[in-house]
Amino acid sequence: MRKGKIQRATTGSLVREIDAAIALLTRVRAMAVSNNTPQGMITTAKKQAVASRPVKRALSAEAREAIATAQKKRWAKVRRLKKQAERAALAR
Repeated sequence: MRKGKIQRATTGSLVREIDAAIALLTRVRAMAVSNNTPQGMITTAKKQAVASRPVKRALSAEAREAIATAQKKRWAKVRRLKKQAERAALAR
């Protein structure tokens, strides 16, 4: 190409170059938005859902046992009150 002369490109090649540039910019933008995660394109809604998910807390074996015992006592009380109500209804 000589100085001062403009080389004309075909419309098809210009469109392909523009599409390639758009694809490159889209990938770069996705990486910037997703804080450079390997997945590339993580939507903001998905990020918010993950961020708002409560942290799972671990319980010790003793704590699980204490919770189970307390629940069993509650159900025993419910069964006892139900049985008393049935007896009272029969006594009438």
